[in-house]
Amino acid sequence: MEAVKSYKIPVDAPKDLIGSHFKAKRRALEAVLNHVKFNGKAHLDFKNDDRRRLRDELLKNWRYSKHYVDSAVNSVIGLVRGWVTLYNRGRAENLPEMTKQTVYVKNTLFSFKSGVSEDKHRAEQEAS
Repeated sequence: MEAVKSYKIPVDAPKDLIGSHFKAKRRALEAVLNHVKFNGKAHLDFKNDDRRRLRDELLKNWRYSKHYVDSAVNSVIGLVRGWVTLYNRGRAENLPEMTKQTVYVKNTLFSFKSGVSEDKHRAEQEAS
């Protein structure tokens, strides 16, 4: 078994990126919840075509990199799948909600030099 660790890393990002990402996650949550079917038990019926349509809709007027929208959609799908499991076991009463403004960045999309993130390292070099 492999251990997976998660770190909270401060990143210099545009102030409205986190807010925009949070709004995208809320819109994605609404769309994904519309695909939950109840037939005695809950079931998520969200196909690849639905994912593609949602992604295209969220990318309209999106100013940032596309991977943020992909991250929002993936995290919402994971949230709803977890909720469906809990609901079917009788442990979930309310629908899932977006409460924390977090942005997940794949580890392939940022890098470090000497323990400092690449963006911060570049900014320090430009300042000197």
